[in-house]
Amino acid sequence: MYGGGGGSGDRQHNSESMGAGAAMQALKMFSGGDQGQQHGGGGGGGQNAFIGMAMGQASKLFDEQQSQGKVDPSTDKQSVVNNAAKMAFKMYMKSQASGGGAASGGPGGLMGMASKFLQ
Repeated sequence: MYGGGGGSGDRQHNSESMGAGAAMQALKMFSGGDQGQQHGGGGGGGQNAFIGMAMGQASKLFDEQQSQGKVDPSTDKQSVVNNAAKMAFKMYMKSQASGGGAASGGPGGLMGMASKFLQ
């Protein structure tokens, strides 16, 4: 799964764990590059870009994990994508509420929220 260290072994992932992993990967990508500046600003571009990125990562992650037999049999791709979008939306909205803002191009707010989700 995404993130370094402590391999997940033979654990079977469900839609929540993969959705959260995809949202975190999208956050790293979104805040690490120039995506915040490109998609930030008015009209919710930052929000849409971030959520879209999380959904794309979720799809990719599901395919990778399924090919390795690490997906819970009751988990489907759509639920993973939905959970990633939901998690990304929550992270984005909380970062905006705390005044941090990916919408202004600053990754600080989102990264601060990520640390809370990781604990």
